[in-house]
Amino acid sequence: MPKSITIAINGRWLLAGKLEGTGWYSHSIIKRLVELHPEVDWHIFYDRSPKAPHIYPGVKSHVLKPAARHPWLWSFWNEWLVPRKIMKIKASIYWSPDGLLPSRKSLKGYQIKLITTIHDLNFVHRPKEIPIKVGNYYREVCSRSAKESDRILAVSKTTKNDIISTYSKNKKDIDITYNAPQKDFTPLSEKQKKTAQKNFAKGNPYFCFLGAFTPRKNLKTLVYAFNKWSLLNPNSNHQLVIAGRSLHQDEELNTALKNGSKKILLPGFIPRNQLNNFFGGATAFVFPSYFEGFGIPIIEAMASNCLVLSSNSSCMPEIANDAAHYSRPEDIEDWVCALNFAVKNEKDVELLKKKGLKRANYFKWEHSVDQVWKSFQEILPNEK
Repeated sequence: MPKSITIAINGRWLLAGKLEGTGWYSHSIIKRLVELHPEVDWHIFYDRSPKAPHIYPGVKSHVLKPAARHPWLWSFWNEWLVPRKIMKIKASIYWSPDGLLPSRKSLKGYQIKLITTIHDLNFVHRPKEIPIKVGNYYREVCSRSAKESDRILAVSKTTKNDIISTYSKNKKDIDITYNAPQKDFTPLSEKQKKTAQKNFAKGNPYFCFLGAFTPRKNLKTLVYAFNKWSLLNPNSNHQLVIAGRSLHQDEELNTALKNGSKKILLPGFIPRNQLNNFFGGATAFVFPSYFEGFGIPIIEAMASNCLVLSSNSSCMPEIANDAAHYSRPEDIEDWVCALNFAVKNEKDVELLKKKGLKRANYFKWEHSVDQVWKSFQEILPNEK
């Protein structure tokens, strides 16, 4: 039976074993989308040879080289390689889940519907925290992509409103496709919690953080707060486990860590199959970030039955709702009190954890997949 429509997708973030926010979003939606709609002629553009689980049955894979891992190569990939492949396969829709679309100019009049997902606009609002060339590229291309796209997907209401105010986009042209926790995030048994403490914190109770090390994550404040809390609680053997990899240089964090407690542990990147244990074994997940588009670790921690201590800025109150304990991002005393709350208020903590399990269950990839498909239909009404 002939396919009804040809849809191409940017799969550049689908790096096996190295998925972070945009990659998880891409994979979680693409996997379900192509299964639900086999009538579509699906094409995915990679910049490296794809590996399982990012090779999807019934989907045509195209590796467009060279790999786009630098602003100049991003431009070459988006403005030269992608348009030519789009025209060659005669795609009707091109979806880029990273906010970066090829320009209409590069498509040379080829009639195609363009749709993109914008996760956040941190490069607009916090430009000094990003390398100059990276920031310049994102500011220029994301702005142009927003204006030239037929439809935009946002990962939160906060991001949607930011897109409207920053790019003067009509709110009717923006749909919300939330992130969600993977289904294997569940509460741990007491025995499993002890094992997690042994694996991640030398057998001690611990607070945890997970994410890329960038200034906007505000890790310096977390380090200062934990150092002060440790001094005020000398008999506590709680550790602070900060997991993730450095993305952008953060000298303030480096200074804080040099002068920090020996109870601060830096395990580096934690594999996907260990994250449930990482969150579930912790006393609390601490997220002092200034700015997020969604904040996936928040709901992953909640789904693991872990208390969430979050900043009250950006989208965090939207995502965590009434299931987190909030602090002001830069207020060290606030965070010291938050750590105290996590350790000394058992009844209130258990209530928040129950709310967290319920809140995490509110976000489902199936809902976002349905919305992506509706968005495709919206820009191609004759293909319904």
